[in-house]
Amino acid sequence: MRSQILLPFFIFVHTLLGTASSQITLPPGDDVDLLNLHQRRIDAIIGALTGSLNVSQWESSLNSDGTWSDVNYATGCAAQRANWPAQDHWFRLLNMAGAWHGGIPGNEQYVGNNTFAGEISTAMDWWFDRDFVNPACLTEGGTSSCPCDSNDGTLWNTNWYSNVIGTPSLVGQTCLLMNDTLSATQLSNCSHMTARTYGTFGQGFGFLAGANILDIGKISVDSGILSGNVTMITDAYRRVHNEVQVQPGVKKDGIKPDGSFSQHAGLLYNGNYGKDYTNAILDLEIEAADTQFTANDTSKQALETLFEGDAWMIYRNTLTGILHWDFSALGRFISFPVIDDQATANIKLNLSKVNQLGELWSSDILQNFAQTLSVNDSQVNAGGLSGNRFFYVNDYMVHRGENYLSTVKMFSTRTQNTECTNSQNPLGFHLADGVHYNYILGNEYEDISASWDWNLIPGITVNYGATPLSCDRTGFTGIEKFVGGVSNGEVGLAVMRYTNPSTRSLHFQKSWFFLNGDVQRVMISNVSANGAAPVYSVLDQRRHSGAIFVNSEQTQLEENRVTNFTNVTSLWHGGVGYTFDSSAPFSLSLNVGSKTGDWSKIGTSKQPPTTVDLFAAWLDHTSAEPAVAYTTYPGTESVDAFAQRSGATKVETLQNDALISAVYDQASRVAMAVFWNSSGGCVNVSGENITFCSSTAAAVLFDIGSNTVTVSDPSQSISSLDIRVETGSSKTVTFDLPQGGQAGSSVTKSLE
Repeated sequence: MRSQILLPFFIFVHTLLGTASSQITLPPGDDVDLLNLHQRRIDAIIGALTGSLNVSQWESSLNSDGTWSDVNYATGCAAQRANWPAQDHWFRLLNMAGAWHGGIPGNEQYVGNNTFAGEISTAMDWWFDRDFVNPACLTEGGTSSCPCDSNDGTLWNTNWYSNVIGTPSLVGQTCLLMNDTLSATQLSNCSHMTARTYGTFGQGFGFLAGANILDIGKISVDSGILSGNVTMITDAYRRVHNEVQVQPGVKKDGIKPDGSFSQHAGLLYNGNYGKDYTNAILDLEIEAADTQFTANDTSKQALETLFEGDAWMIYRNTLTGILHWDFSALGRFISFPVIDDQATANIKLNLSKVNQLGELWSSDILQNFAQTLSVNDSQVNAGGLSGNRFFYVNDYMVHRGENYLSTVKMFSTRTQNTECTNSQNPLGFHLADGVHYNYILGNEYEDISASWDWNLIPGITVNYGATPLSCDRTGFTGIEKFVGGVSNGEVGLAVMRYTNPSTRSLHFQKSWFFLNGDVQRVMISNVSANGAAPVYSVLDQRRHSGAIFVNSEQTQLEENRVTNFTNVTSLWHGGVGYTFDSSAPFSLSLNVGSKTGDWSKIGTSKQPPTTVDLFAAWLDHTSAEPAVAYTTYPGTESVDAFAQRSGATKVETLQNDALISAVYDQASRVAMAVFWNSSGGCVNVSGENITFCSSTAAAVLFDIGSNTVTVSDPSQSISSLDIRVETGSSKTVTFDLPQGGQAGSSVTKSLE
């Protein structure tokens, strides 16, 4: 058992540290580095405190035994697994320790106050006296190695995270701030709890990956500072820098070659675990600057790669001015409302620290990230990026215009759709089924997930209600490998072959063409479904925002009643317009009205039920056989602006069937095609008197104006392909496709 492995290592760590009061003789130079590291760490802790306004209240409500009556101290198997409430004990102590240490405006009366320090000391001792002694409880709580026992009053959680990272992180910081007041016993307890975390390194635990390594490394550095142990600090930084590298393996956690961040074996998580990873490295590297512990060039370049990716995933809520992550980069944390201060609340990155590290490293990438996102403007497109980027590792495309941000999230044999962990996100099965968000004001999807219909997630094609939604049936690896995209940085194409991994009852092919002029064409083909459930393609589900226009006429809808339209040519609502081929065999369904949702049904939030006025629009595939296409116009400020843009758009459907999906944008002279079949095929652009062919299944972007072709292999399984272009004469170009960590990325060649 792991507990038998860990115990000798903890004994070794204790021996290495010695007693808390031991004086360690440092090699020349180490003492200066340690002093610099210590002072910078203190500054970082003080600068990050968020609860200082409550210090007076917490002091007055602290009981004489060192507890708070309003803190839930449930422990062991009786405790809440996620966001363990008992940890609030240490969160309060950390902020109180900051007030005692000084540097927090409004808490000057507590600085150096002996009585106040004594109260903190009592509360620390209360926990130390109840710290668990069974090593197995660190990671195996609730098993036979650390069984559930209502008579066990020691403090631990069945979730390893609380014992290894959550609590020790708060303990280490509190102890550093209170260091001058700690008794030898208290300092020993501080060192023991943080060194216990350090002891998990090298033990083969599955959680030793990605952001967790950095969090554990950060706690280990705190432990080393507390004990003056340069050996521990050096080892912790070594492990951190070994992790802060590009991790190219499929389903391997960490920074990916495309700038996305993976956690939990194939899930896109820039906005939560990637954010935690970034915050840990910011503190660690700012503190280590110009010391022996500073990062090497490989780690610096990897972090720059992550920031370049992050920049594409962030938008601004123009009504609040707050920066947020795209919901597809948040995984299961979509189950939290903003008020819970989790990953949905804001980007939770200190841009001043990003800029500081950028200056220390002379990194233009980090400085540009911080400075462009710090600009206080009114655009949803935070940072001012424009164009298209495909994240080929995590099956994710982002397209940014001046006044909108659009994203598409898919999944494949190389990635997972989502997860339900700690009872969070039990209904999220469809969260990577081609989810297509359009951010216009930035509030469209905020705080609506408790109320929305989880079978009508924006952008998906679904056989409605045919897949049971429950926590134990949420997370799946895809069963189709042909999922990917091609991008030249300006325009792009995302493609997805889909088979429902849970029921196998729905299959389709879908492509999203992101064109110049803020135009998007969506094509669905080769649809097949088993059973009686209707097949829908969802246009959007979001906050209802003003008038709704169908066929250019304002439409009044009865609240919470589905209204169906046939022979529809256009729809506009909330800054997004759609045009349709009126001869296509589908009907348009709309539903608006107030929906009430219970946050506790989709996660661990304690917020009361909320009511949101929602708008939902979807196409009902009345026949599963014919293909369907529609065009989206995001960022149209009025129905008149939509009519003007759509009227001027000249996008031709070249083909849309089981073999090929292709369009031609006449204005920019760009043709895009998905060749679904392994034998490839040919597409004729009649207006240009050009035919282009692919030798195999591929995504192809042909810029006729510049005579360049960009290709990718969505399956990430072939080594080369040929593109033949016929314009009276014939020319064939061979593309050697990227392999390894670059597989699935785009390659551009000139035909000249």
